[in-house]
Amino acid sequence: MKRKIFSITFISVVLFIVLGACAGLAASEALKGTEQEINSAFSNQITPVISGDYIVWQDERDGNWDIYLYDMSVGRTETALFSGPKDEIEPSIDGSYVVVADNRRGNYDIYMKDISSGKETQITSDKTEQREPAISGNIIVWTDRRNQNTDIYMYDVTLKKETQITTDKADQSQPAIWENIIVWKDTRNGNEDIFMYDISTGKESPVVTDFAAQTNPVVGGDYIVWEDRRAGNLDIYMYEISTGKVTPVCVDPNPQKTPAISDGRIVWADGRIKGTNIFIYDIATGQEKTVSTASEYESNPSIDGNRIVWQDKRKGAMDIFMFTEEGSGTETAAGEETGAEAAAKSPLGIYPLSAAVIAAYLIVTSGKRKK
Repeated sequence: MKRKIFSITFISVVLFIVLGACAGLAASEALKGTEQEINSAFSNQITPVISGDYIVWQDERDGNWDIYLYDMSVGRTETALFSGPKDEIEPSIDGSYVVVADNRRGNYDIYMKDISSGKETQITSDKTEQREPAISGNIIVWTDRRNQNTDIYMYDVTLKKETQITTDKADQSQPAIWENIIVWKDTRNGNEDIFMYDISTGKESPVVTDFAAQTNPVVGGDYIVWEDRRAGNLDIYMYEISTGKVTPVCVDPNPQKTPAISDGRIVWADGRIKGTNIFIYDIATGQEKTVSTASEYESNPSIDGNRIVWQDKRKGAMDIFMFTEEGSGTETAAGEETGAEAAAKSPLGIYPLSAAVIAAYLIVTSGKRKK
């Protein structure tokens, strides 16, 4: 009887460790690299985004929201990219193109600036609000209220052509784009779901329609990532476009939010230590690590290559910090199993398991066989 009670208890503990932690189990290992402060001007700097040598963010040092640029290729210089008496907010960047929502005409429109040439272009001019721009290559997407509800629109910079992507009467918001795939948060089913649109095929399809709320989607490569409340708190989930498979990335009881993805690696703000810190997960290897735990106020990360940026309140106001990883950190060594392969071979078939958990599982099952 004691053996049976022990086995049940031990199995419960093992399952709690596996199911209650994030993919790759406890994230005690720190990513190797260098952390530095990018900007600490008086007042707040928020929502940083990064592409190559460029970091762009929303800045209120002059009493309203402007957009600033930090260029690491020319002596790490900082300049105002959009600065006027009205607010410019919600920057997005790809290459040398930056898009923002700009209130200079009394309502928010979408504007674009080419960093390399300095040329500025007004993308929308409708009298209603256009917000939440995102850009990939020569395609810009945004949320648009010209039809009373919020829809997703697209603009092709090369063709100078605007296209309405969503037509449902419910609200669609929080768009993101990578190459031909647009994703967004959608309320057509009475709750918040994630939908996608393939520009190359013109096909719209649901990504996840769980009864709980799914928000803040991002897309990169073959993966769509979002915040998910199906467990009662914010977790990180991902969807593999090629297979249609949904996988939990992190389901810790503490909140995980504002994910970003680049080159098969996901970063987010995580509340499991103290306050919120920046974590990273490598899809290919199944490894999760901490990026920064130096502050209790780290949020809104963005990643490109081996650089990660975020907003940080460790000095009292929001500043911009960056972490530069040693090497790319994306390769899988020859003969090393990926996270998916390890999960498929693990006894519980859920996540890559540590040697201690596998050993515990084998002890329990061995005890059961001897009975």
